[in-house]
Amino acid sequence: MKKILLCMLLATFNLSAQTVLLDEKIDKENSPGFFQYLPISKKIVFCITSKSTGNSAFTLDKNGKKTFLYENNTRRYCNFSRTEKSYVTSDPKDESWTPDYNLIIDGQQQLITKEKFKDINFKYFGSYNRNNVYDASASVNDFEGSFNDLYILGFTNAENSWRIKSLEKEDIYLEVIEIKSNSKTRVKLEKPDFTLVKGDQFAKTDFEPTFVCRLNNNENFDLITKSLSADSQTVILYKTAYNFEGKKIKTQPFTIHLNNNYFITSSNGGGLKTDTSTQSMQSARFINDSYALDVLSINNYYEDQENGEMYIYGLFSDQAPKQIGGKAFPKGFYVFKFDKNGNKLWESVNHMDSKDYFEKVRNSSAFQVNLSNYNKNLIFSCSINSFTEFTNAAIIDKTSGSVLKNSFIEYNNNLSHGKYKYFLSQTYDCKELKNKTFSQIGFAAVSINSKVMDYLKSIPEKGDRLYFETLYSDEGIWMVETDNKKYYKVLLFKD
Repeated sequence: MKKILLCMLLATFNLSAQTVLLDEKIDKENSPGFFQYLPISKKIVFCITSKSTGNSAFTLDKNGKKTFLYENNTRRYCNFSRTEKSYVTSDPKDESWTPDYNLIIDGQQQLITKEKFKDINFKYFGSYNRNNVYDASASVNDFEGSFNDLYILGFTNAENSWRIKSLEKEDIYLEVIEIKSNSKTRVKLEKPDFTLVKGDQFAKTDFEPTFVCRLNNNENFDLITKSLSADSQTVILYKTAYNFEGKKIKTQPFTIHLNNNYFITSSNGGGLKTDTSTQSMQSARFINDSYALDVLSINNYYEDQENGEMYIYGLFSDQAPKQIGGKAFPKGFYVFKFDKNGNKLWESVNHMDSKDYFEKVRNSSAFQVNLSNYNKNLIFSCSINSFTEFTNAAIIDKTSGSVLKNSFIEYNNNLSHGKYKYFLSQTYDCKELKNKTFSQIGFAAVSINSKVMDYLKSIPEKGDRLYFETLYSDEGIWMVETDNKKYYKVLLFKD
């Protein structure tokens, strides 16, 4: 009897530790696809594909309220602007590889024809992942990060081509597509000062100076360049605001420094990834490595949209790298907090438990680094998928930079779990959670939040394999769960 009561109490605790916001059926005719967290609205947006009733998209809030953006439609997805007041879908009448697009602004539909996108390079504006973290590694044709409620922005060279070979040596033009008029203008970009990032006083690199951009809602956009000192101990991030005429407004530097440690690159989303198999500069150093990283991948930053505070984050080593993007041996991670005027508020430099696995990783692009908002604080994670797989995670106090909690978890990468047509196609699993599969950033939630682990352990091991994805927010951890066959559900774990 006591055992039965104990089991009932544990079951009650597991049920109360999280809230099921959504539980819906899926089948071959109806299945979810794209989803993303919206930090301003504090909602998740889902896009649903249905062969029988037509496609739909809806938002889901922390109380489980479901609001449709469209229903019974042929639109194929929806991607929101940074203001979250508009979103883009592909034109339902166009099935071509490069379709026309519809932008929905305050409920009003505006068609943008594909001719306007011809020969424009959008990749320098990056994109945003499911957790709404900026990633500079966008494709040339992907304008996910380059539109607001007024314009779509991109770049071309002097020959009106997307093939920009040298940002430093070529004339660069800003292409501005006005959404409401479906018109396009072209203005010469006032270049950033590359002397701030190039010279003998800086670390060696195989790459020419480059930049990435981020839109500041409807006001302007930031162009980002970075420098790394020759001793690899000082980084300056230059954040230059531009208007939509391609002119500089203001340059704000953010300087970070390490004592007795050295900055190294990682796959943190801050810079472009170069496929070394197609690089003329390829050398023995890059053999068997997928990507090479430039100085922009020294770190990434998260900017609070409400107050402009900046959190710059990345990895460090106790050994100075021979050159940017070369072999690196991480020892820990850092987060530096600044106000919007470039004044440092605090720095958090912390060692990581890696069981000496880091020393076996050949290239710094193997280190997947993330920083997200989580319960009014920050969650940092560093993951490896190389000779072994693991995630190191930490919760950081936003006000002081102190580490509130950290964790380390090992797992396996089993490619047989992932299927191309699955809603969720994660491939990582661990012995402790049988018949369950996660993303690497999902394992950060598993290891850092006991409520998540307790819930997962409460699910029976028998039956179809289950797949999970996690999104981090001030509301807690949103978890998407599915068997990719019969159902999907959304849960919210609050602390």
